[in-house]
Amino acid sequence: MTTTVERVLADRRVRYVAVGGVSSAVYYALFTAIYLSTRHHLHYLAVPVLANLGCAIVTYPLQRRWVFQAKGPVLAGFLKFYVICLWALLFTYAGLPLLVELARVPVLVAQALLIVTAPLINYQLSRFWAFRR
Repeated sequence: MTTTVERVLADRRVRYVAVGGVSSAVYYALFTAIYLSTRHHLHYLAVPVLANLGCAIVTYPLQRRWVFQAKGPVLAGFLKFYVICLWALLFTYAGLPLLVELARVPVLVAQALLIVTAPLINYQLSRFWAFRR
């Protein structure tokens, strides 16, 4: 007999949202730490590159094993996964200057707003391309 928790966790969408929460937290923690420690020496648009790569390295194993239960070559899978991460980086590069420069939203608040929207698109790209069975 399966429990309610087991049934809920059997749904890939639920697992994706859980890992997406971890991914968002990791990315934002990296972004914040890098931004606060380098803001006087490094332009804020350099920070997403570092945070994006760090987040991809940390969260790829979770996406691969737990969410999509993918098989096959790890490096090739990571490269496909990172292409999707690069989409998120481009999304950040489009949105961050608009929010910071035009709307005058503080950098950390602007990045938090962008984090909320990217996973909705990333799930579809992951499901139908990077982790396609």
